[in-house]
Order: sequence, then C-alpha cells, then structure tokens
Amino acid sequence: MQYSLAVVAVVLASQTVLGQKGVVGDCSPLEIVYARATLEAQGLGVLGGPLLAAVKREVPGATAYAVRYPASGGDASPIKGIEDVLRYFETKPKACPQQKYVLSGYSQGAVVMHRAAPKIEKAILKDRVIATATFGDGGQQATKEKPVYNSPVGPIPVWPEELDGKIIFNCNGKDLTCNPKGDSTADHLKYTSKDYIPKSAKFIGDAYKKAGGAVKGDGEAGGLLVTRATIFNS
Repeated sequence: MQYSLAVVAVVLASQTVLGQKGVVGDCSPLEIVYARATLEAQGLGVLGGPLLAAVKREVPGATAYAVRYPASGGDASPIKGIEDVLRYFETKPKACPQQKYVLSGYSQGAVVMHRAAPKIEKAILKDRVIATATFGDGGQQATKEKPVYNSPVGPIPVWPEELDGKIIFNCNGKDLTCNPKGDSTADHLKYTSKDYIPKSAKFIGDAYKKAGGAVKGDGEAGGLLVTRATIFNS
C-alpha cells in the first residue's frame, strides 16, 4: 500500500506544536534526540514534546534535542536530517561524557533515525544510546532476516545490532507505514491517543536505570527491559 503522503503531511502540519521547549545544550543526564514528522514546524512536534514531558517524570532532568531538517517531501529532506544527527553525535557525547541518549522520531523522523544510526560510532550506540522509541515507523518492517525495508519513501535499514535490547516500536492499529497488513492513513495520525507516550517513557526509564542511571522513585521502580518491544493498538 502506497503511503498517502500528502494527506498525512497536511494533517500533521495542522497538529504541530510550535517551538522547542525543553531543548537545551547543557549536559543533562539523558537527552532524547528527536526528529519530527513531515511538514511539522521545527521543534519537537506533536509527539516529541509530550514524550519529553513523560520521560522527565521517569528521569528527572531529561532534555531533548530537536533534529534540524526540513521535514518536507522529497529525497533531500531526510538527508539533511541525517547530516544533523551525525553532527550532533560527533560533538555532544564528547562535550558531555556522562550523558546518555535516546533515538526517537515519528514518521519521516523515524526514517531519519534509522538511516543515521548505522553511521554513528559503534561505541556510542553500544554504551551511550540506551533506547530507541519510534512512532509510525516504516523501519519496523525491516528485520534481521530482511535488513532493509523498501518503503514508498525509500529504503529503511534495520537498527544496528549495537541497539539490540533497546528498541521499542509504536504502531497504531492498521497504520500503513508500520503494519505490514495496514491500510489506514488515519491510524498514522493518532499517536497522541491511547498509551503510546507513557509506555515509551516507561521503557526509556527502565532502560536508563538498567544503564546505571537513577530514576524517579529509585528502589521502587524498575521492571523487565525486553529485547524488542512493539506496541500495537487497534
């Protein structure tokens, strides 16, 4: 099923939360590197802001970096996003040697993250990136057996093996981008509903704790970090 990209993009643009609240350059304990969806204004978009707020409840002091890229149609847009992600990881981990990271994105933003990840230094992926959390992610259809998903927006590679055990996918109902049997554009636009954000935040909090970080209510919280979590809701 071909993506109805024009419809998706227009609706996402109308939902966008403007600005980059919570985006800082300081050395926080945990930073979410987030890429927004197509046609959302520069910033954390409709999902990145709520995700950051939820993660802060799990990991006090967490911050976010909003990937700078056009988030427009065409092949050039994700390339710009990849370049920005790579610039970020060439500098920020050196400036903040204790900081941990989450790779996150929605729709085209998830594509950016999948394509950037194999180019990030392996030691950073292994030791500094504690989780990935994506929404409406075509890369969910890439597997170890079929490592590249040839999507309508181009090839999307599977996450590098250094991220095994750190992955959570969010796929809403019959979202045509991430569900192999999906045919719904409407479901691609409904990630602020249901419990995708709190479940992803809990996953990230557990991953951060497993990596040695302190979380809110440490000593009482915790839980099993699964190898590969997928949240499907109908």
